[in-house]
Amino acid sequence: MNPLISVIVPIYNVEKYLEKCITSLINQSFTDFELILVDDGSPDSCGEICDNFKEKDNRIKVLHLENGGVCRARNEGMKIATGDFYVFVDSDDWVEKDYLKDFVDNIEDDNTLIIQNCNRDNDEKSETKFFGYENKSFVLKEDFGKLFYQNPHYIPGGYPWNKIYSAKIIKENNLQFDPAIKLADDEKWNFEYLVFVKKLKFVENANYHYIYNPASISNQARPFDRELTRFAFKAEFFDFALKNYQLSKTDKEKVIAEVERHFRINILDRIYKKEVPKEERIARLKEITKLPESNLNLLQSNLKFRKLDYSFLRSKQVAVFDAFKKLRLKFNA
Repeated sequence: MNPLISVIVPIYNVEKYLEKCITSLINQSFTDFELILVDDGSPDSCGEICDNFKEKDNRIKVLHLENGGVCRARNEGMKIATGDFYVFVDSDDWVEKDYLKDFVDNIEDDNTLIIQNCNRDNDEKSETKFFGYENKSFVLKEDFGKLFYQNPHYIPGGYPWNKIYSAKIIKENNLQFDPAIKLADDEKWNFEYLVFVKKLKFVENANYHYIYNPASISNQARPFDRELTRFAFKAEFFDFALKNYQLSKTDKEKVIAEVERHFRINILDRIYKKEVPKEERIARLKEITKLPESNLNLLQSNLKFRKLDYSFLRSKQVAVFDAFKKLRLKFNA
């Protein structure tokens, strides 16, 4: 009989943390799971640590790969997974004993995505129940707009480690982490998965300990091209939501405002609030105009100058946009 849960752990260069991570998983109060340790060509002793644990616990499988990145490692783990549901854990983090139990206790069906709270730890302190979730459920077709009245962490997005995913949905729709996305690959994965979900179920218990390092690559400013890609797949999902969920006029405005805010802060501000040379600004604006029309149509605002900005972008008048934007910034300085 297959286990209910497959826990997939991509591993690279984390020998300092790995034993604590694995130990926390094999000591779970819920025991019907397999643990898939994916050694992604780690140059340290991680591979040996994995093999040692495998000898002691028959629930453990170990994959040794040449280094190919976290996305490929997760994908390879899914290829040998036999569980009905998948959970992903980062190898420098650790979990409390009821991490899996609290997922299992809340499983309803394949179309419900369960999302747990977490603790964010660093050397100085632990921020408990970091996301601030309450035990709440949202039927997406009817309740998607309500997510925008919660705190920002209720809006679907990143992190694969505080969620449990249906193997059925993943296999039927051939879902994979995208190795071409070097940062925010988890956001793309979640947005693609959410298309097949009918309900979100939030759990206030915080069993996951995310080891936060502000100096890590994932917490640095993303290059422009990666930030633009990130905006594109976020906009694609929100466009899907606008077309498929029952939203009031006010709710639609909130969804569109979220997309516009993301674009303005993460893309436009990084062009115009830094000393980016004109030639590079124009090149970046041209890349923006290559976005799908459905993405650009979500760039809306009631503010007349922003509305004009977005009309220039949609009509590919990048030189006019740039001159107009720089002129406004000069007089607003």
